Amino acid sequence: MYTHKNIQAAIYDIRSSMSVFSGEGCAEHLDNVLTSDVSKLSDTERIDGLVCDSNGRVTDIISCFGIGSEILILGIYENMEMTRGLLTKGIPWDRELLLYDGNDALRHCLIHGEGAMEMLGVLYPEISAIPNNSFVTVGDVIFSKNTIFGEGNIDVIHRVDDDSFIQRVMSNNIGIRTSVEWESVRIGSGYPSENEADSTRLPTDIGMGKLVSLNKGCYPGQEIHARLDSRGSTKRHMVSISCSEPIVLGKQKLDNGLTVHVTSTVELGDMYMALAIVPIEIEGGYVKTASGEKFEIM
Repeated sequence: MYTHKNIQAAIYDIRSSMSVFSGEGCAEHLDNVLTSDVSKLSDTERIDGLVCDSNGRVTDIISCFGIGSEILILGIYENMEMTRGLLTKGIPWDRELLLYDGNDALRHCLIHGEGAMEMLGVLYPEISAIPNNSFVTVGDVIFSKNTIFGEGNIDVIHRVDDDSFIQRVMSNNIGIRTSVEWESVRIGSGYPSENEADSTRLPTDIGMGKLVSLNKGCYPGQEIHARLDSRGSTKRHMVSISCSEPIVLGKQKLDNGLTVHVTSTVELGDMYMALAIVPIEIEGGYVKTASGEKFEIM
């Protein structure tokens, strides 16, 4: 992890989907798709939510930023086409809503670590605080707490043709880590991405149940979510595991008869890390490594 005067944080380049939604009524239309209420999204407000299919399975994890009359939508890059298709589907004939591709114009970085706010203070001493569910700007650079993943994560979004953020990073000898390096941090910290939000898992399976609002208008999967909430029937959750050998991707049957699904793996030095969806009632079990050895899940 890059440090600056013992600040424990690093900046990662994140490959994300960037879209800009505009037109009168775009927030109301987006509200028909998202699990969170964005119908009254205001300027400088941030709202995070999920895109789900009719079976309540997660197809994307997105963040919405109100910028004047437009909405900047940040999502998982690999899930971009499906999400954009949903957003442009069913637009009423009397509304002129436009969805722009911002991938070539915008860049997403994440300041991650316990000292994320301290590092931001080094780079931008003029920023004293970032309110929750909001964002602040310096010039055209956006800074916002990523509360989806808890404290210590600050999203930075800037234009590709604006190097002011990069210049501040370089002048402080901090550096930016790659999206490949982010993958090991993501898995170790339990952050879902395209391998977990792949249209086969419920929000609670991947730790995203908090992004589901049961008090808003209709959206795809709402009936399923309401039924599961009333029954209190959470059956699976996501865990991070690590061992000294590569872990096999896919579904595996444990000795006790339960099934785990290893969704992401990465090599980190002499260790291997993975994310797995496991039964909530699991009290120990084993996943197979590439050599056929077993590694215990606790």
